[in-house]
Amino acid sequence: LMRESDGHDRDLKEIKSKESSLKKILDLFGFDESIETFSVEPFVEVLEKEFNALTPSLNAIAPQKYLEISTGYRTMSNRKNDLEGERNSIWAFIESVEKEKKQTFLDAFDTIDKEIRKIFTKMNGGNAWLELENEDDIFNSGISYLIQFQNKPKRESTSISGGEKTLAAVVFVLGLQKLKPSPFYLFDEIDAHLDAPNAESLSKIVEERSHGSQFIMVSLKDSVVEKAKLIYGVYPKNGVSNIVIYKDKRMPSMTS
Repeated sequence: LMRESDGHDRDLKEIKSKESSLKKILDLFGFDESIETFSVEPFVEVLEKEFNALTPSLNAIAPQKYLEISTGYRTMSNRKNDLEGERNSIWAFIESVEKEKKQTFLDAFDTIDKEIRKIFTKMNGGNAWLELENEDDIFNSGISYLIQFQNKPKRESTSISGGEKTLAAVVFVLGLQKLKPSPFYLFDEIDAHLDAPNAESLSKIVEERSHGSQFIMVSLKDSVVEKAKLIYGVYPKNGVSNIVIYKDKRMPSMTS
């Protein structure tokens, strides 16, 4: 306001100077009509009163405060942008991990499902497969193991008989091993509840897979024992357990 007041004073002096010059020029041309003039002093007085009234309420440190606040605002704004960028990067990383996790799960699921189908059909002639209960939310839902024996409707693995459950469980275990095979397996009378045809089928599957892994089985079924390359027979005599060993001639000697 002080700068504006000084500017008004300069303008007023300049106007008065021009007015005087114009009068002289008009006099030279014989123009004597009076020119309407008015005094600017009252306006100046009004402006000065307004200036004086505003001066006490002016904040002398307002420019400094404005600079501090504007600087702080820019700093916080830049920090906000940085945090949003970091948040977006974190969300992108989480989404990529979730996507990779889901794909890994589905790949493993498909591998096990295909192996279960193949083994069950070979052993029993029926069908067995896995189903996702909710494909849109695979990590918070379950997996159904469905079994369909020949000439029978499909059922959940929990709703079949004891012998059928044994067969389904063995197939499931062997299907899991397709994903990450073990160097050896230990089965304790898993064929106890299997009928002769299914026990025979199981022994063939185990024999096929014994080329890549070692199978140790406890069994009372002839169809299973006859496929073994090394047999330990246990029998009681005079209250003492005795062991007899039979080794397939195709196997290397025990000392080697």
